[in-house]
Formats: sequence, structure tokens, C-alpha cells
Amino acid sequence: MAYRVASFALLLAGVLYGADSGAAERGDSAGDSRPAATAAAADLPISAAPAARSVPSRATDPLERIRAANEQLYNDLESFVCKEQMTRYQGSLSGDKAHQIDTVSARVSFENGTERYTDIRQNRQPRSSISGVTGAWSEGEFGTLLRQTQMLLTTQPVTFLRDSHLADTPTSVYTFEVSEQDSPWDLQVGGRHYRVPFRTEVSVSQSSGQILEIERTSTDVPPQTHISEMRWSISLAPVDLNGHTWLLPQSGEYAVLYEESGRREWNLLSFSDYHRYGSEVAVQFGDVR
Repeated sequence: MAYRVASFALLLAGVLYGADSGAAERGDSAGDSRPAATAAAADLPISAAPAARSVPSRATDPLERIRAANEQLYNDLESFVCKEQMTRYQGSLSGDKAHQIDTVSARVSFENGTERYTDIRQNRQPRSSISGVTGAWSEGEFGTLLRQTQMLLTTQPVTFLRDSHLADTPTSVYTFEVSEQDSPWDLQVGGRHYRVPFRTEVSVSQSSGQILEIERTSTDVPPQTHISEMRWSISLAPVDLNGHTWLLPQSGEYAVLYEESGRREWNLLSFSDYHRYGSEVAVQFGDVR
């Protein structure tokens, strides 16, 4: 059985190679012959929903500020390349018997609105693509999930949820629900497609309005998939380069829960070794003698 978890216009690539609960009970080896499930970017339309329809009055002005504060973020991402490391695990829902499967690494850049992965390695062994790696895997956390969230903050009714903190930074948390009918998240199982409803929580800095963390959860997954819940998150942090500071992806997690078999698969992601494309050139003219 194969299922494809993809997403919406502007390309969210959340990818998962896993198995249905029956297949999971036959073995947990990352190299076994279990049926695979993939998720990749899908260009599905986002249904326009007037945000003012149910946005609380206290959230209206802050939302405009948040949209403006994060608009440049996606342009900045196009200027960077970094190392992404995906450490993959399997275990029980209770937390027992958790074990690491392997580590997948790649160089990732954000080009023309989507991720580009090169120099892909599984436990240091070269691989032609991440999609060719068996087991649970994911794509799109570097920029596509951010871009999708920015779009949905514009098209969906958004609600202020609470004030909070990330480390020592005061944050405001906003949430929105996307119905099955309006969902850009496409789930493909055995050749059939389903649109998956989901809930997103977005944590933004109270001082700057910049997005610091995104958490997306879907619990209403079609029962034929044997998936009880999917979770996807990304956190951003300041990165200093050449005397400037940018807010860029730092860590992420992608998890799939199978309540029937009492197990879960999850990936912990980290982004490091940032470099900018191009170079900075300074030209100085001395006195002519």
C-alpha cells in the first residue's frame, strides 16, 4: 500500500515512506520490502476564505504585521544553501523500544519556491534521491512549509490562541483550521487521493512579528491508511553570517502515528553549515599619483 502526503500551491513537500499497520508488524528494518508510502509536493489550489470572517478584532492588525514581517523571509531563503540532517526513528506510542534506524543527510537549497536536494547520503552511502530511501522520510521543511503557512495566514480565518515563550523570547500563538474541502494537503493511498484536514499553530515573536515555529497536525486521516495522526513542525533561529543576522530554519520533526499497531515513526531534522550564494565585493579607489 502506498500513500502520498503532499500539499498545496507553492509546494509543501512533506514526505513519508512508511507502512500500514499490518506491514509494520512484519518487521521494522529500514531495508525490508514493506509497502512504501511517499509524500511529495503537489500543486493544489487553496480555497480563498475571507480572513476577516472570523478573525478576532485583537488579531486583525497583528496579522497584517506578521504577514509583512515574514514576506522577506522567503526571498532570503533563496540566497542560502545548508546541510540538512534527518535522524530517523521507530518505536512504540508509549515511548518504549524506540530505536534509531539511520541518518540521511543532504545539501539543501530553496530555488524557485521549492527545495533542491544534492549530495544525499544514507549513513554516508551516496543516494540518488531522498525518495529512493526506504523507511520514513520527509522533504520541504526548509522553505516550502514556511511559504505555505504564509499563504494560509492570508487565505484562512486565523484566531489568536495564547501568549507564550520560546526559550526566552515572548511569542504570540495563532491557529487556523483547514477543512477537508479546502485542504491543500493531498493523501494518496493505493492510487486513490484524499484531502486531509489539519490544524496549524504558528508562534511569532511579539517584538518583530517574525515566525519562530510552525506546528501542523492532522488527526482526521482516512482509516484505510491505518494512520491515526500526522505531525509536522519546524523551528527557526538567528544565523549570523558576514556581519548580518538572518532568521532561518534550525530544527524540525515529522512524525506518523499508527494507533492500531501501537507504533510510531518519526524524523528529527537539523539545519546547519549555512552559506550564502554569490559573494560580496568591495571596490576601493586610492589617490591617483
